[in-house]
Formats: sequence, C-alpha cells, structure tokens
Amino acid sequence: MITGVVALVGIASSGSSTPRGDSGRGASGPAPVRAAADGPMWIEMRNVELHIDEAHAIGIRELRGEVVRTSAGVPAALDDSKSFTVRVTGGTVALSGDALAALLNERVFAYRGSPLKKLRATIGGSQVVLRGIMHKGVDLPFEIASTPTLEPDGRVRLHPSRTRILGIDGAKLMRALGLHLDKLLDLRGAKGVTVAGNDLLLEPTSILPPPAIMGRLSSITVDGDRIVQTFVRLADDSVFDGFAHPDTSATNFIYFRGGELRFGKLLMEDTDLDILDGDASDPFDLDLAEYARQLVAGASRTMENKGLRVVMPDYRRVAARPRHAAD
Repeated sequence: MITGVVALVGIASSGSSTPRGDSGRGASGPAPVRAAADGPMWIEMRNVELHIDEAHAIGIRELRGEVVRTSAGVPAALDDSKSFTVRVTGGTVALSGDALAALLNERVFAYRGSPLKKLRATIGGSQVVLRGIMHKGVDLPFEIASTPTLEPDGRVRLHPSRTRILGIDGAKLMRALGLHLDKLLDLRGAKGVTVAGNDLLLEPTSILPPPAIMGRLSSITVDGDRIVQTFVRLADDSVFDGFAHPDTSATNFIYFRGGELRFGKLLMEDTDLDILDGDASDPFDLDLAEYARQLVAGASRTMENKGLRVVMPDYRRVAARPRHAAD
C-alpha cells in the first residue's frame, strides 16, 4: 500500500504520459469551476464490475450520485468504504445469480442461527430460483421459484410460484400443515430482508456491502441471466450534464468531482479524479478493497487543470499475479 502511494505521488508530480485509454480531458479549454473543499462531491460509474467479494461483483451499467461523508469534517476515503455513502441520483445495476447468492450468504443471512444457508440462485425467463438448506429443527433442502416485483415502498417482493421442500411440493405440504414461510423462518437477525406470509421482501440497498447506498428503485426486471434494477432519477442528477460531466470518450470508468477525497496518503481538494479501465473491450473489473494493487499496476497523469487521470488494469489480471509483484 505504501509503495502504491509513493508511486502515485511520483507519477502525479512528474506529469508522465498516460497509456491508451486517457483522452486527456481538461488539458485545454476554459478554466474549470472550482468547488469548495467542504462542498458536495459527486461520483459517476459506468460499465463497472464492482466486487462484493473476491469472486463476485455487481454489474454497474451506470450509476450517479452524491458522495456523502459518514462523519462530518472527515473526508471520504477510498481506503475506507465505510467513510462515505452514495446518495444515488440515477442509474442501472445488474446482478447475476451467483452475485445474488453471495449477497444472501455473506450479508443477508450471515448470522448465527440463520434458518437459511448454502443458498444458490439461478435467473432465467422472468424468475429467480433459490435453492439451499432451510433449518427448522433439521436441515431441509428447498427450492423456491419466484418473479421479483417492486413494491410501492421500494422493496423487492419475491412471491413463490413454485416451492419444493425435501423434493416434494412444498406449497401443498405447508397448506396441509396450516403453515406459511413466516412461521417457518425467524429472520430477526437478517439484514435487509423480511418475510410476510410466503413472500420474501428484500430491501435492495440494505443488502449491499459498504459503501452504503441510498436510493429508490423505479423498476426491476429479469433480463437474460441478470436481475436489472433501475433507480429513480432525481432532479440534481443534472449536475452530471455540467459541473460533474465526465470524459465522454471513456466507456468504462469511475469519476469523482468536487469536495475532498482521500486515497492513500493523498488528499485531493476540489476533487477531479478519473479512474479509467485499461482495457475497454469489456467492463472495468474493480475491487475497491484491493484498489491499491490495481493502482500500482497502472499509470497516472496530472492534467493541466490539476485533475488526476488514473488508468488501471482489471482486477482479475492483478489478482493472478503474486502479491509481491503488485505491492
């Protein structure tokens, strides 16, 4: 990590050339508008596979919002994902079945005494199929197929169209016993999910790992093998047409603009930081928890407007190398 910071400082100071992928936005033209250090900071992500753990990622097709500090007077920090929240002003994200299962296993039901474990998810047609173990005195293999729908309050409802428990028709079995899932499942320790009757209700922003997300969905659909969620577009999303307008020639990136941002030993004021994908032929594979390794393996350039452009390789390329080779 220290090596990464030193490398970034050295490259930024020297103004060295940037490899393919940096269009040099801000190198010429009118002087940029300067934001107050304690003013709002904005973030835009486009075509980013953002890791939720070592093996799984959320597909961010586009996401825009305000970076809100967790603690007053303490800058947001890339090294501390709990130091800020993203208040979403617009965007669309997609989840694969494997990514959804990872969130359920590692976030939602990752508590002692959880009644659901070893969950797997597949997505196809219009349905999500969950398989796993339901613990009710004994372990019961189960399968639930449901079509996700959006509730007026922004939660996602999974209403079962097919339920199998121990390989038999679970709906008939529960009707015969006069039971519903809410009588079988004690979810008081769960994060971002409740049960009502036979339906599971997910709070989509609460099940994500840090940084926390604040936003409301406008729609949820199944598209191929992905669950696609679109956020309500807020009025101040228009800032991305002006002050926080990113480089239009880039296709895969994360862009920070305004306010203060700390990364490593550096503190950027009136932040103007573009993190670009070194290979635009596929989505930008980014693991924020390991961003320093990607940073060291890439290159950076200080622009004439004092903004910083960073080009990084995909995380999978860095992860394949011995750690000492990137640190």
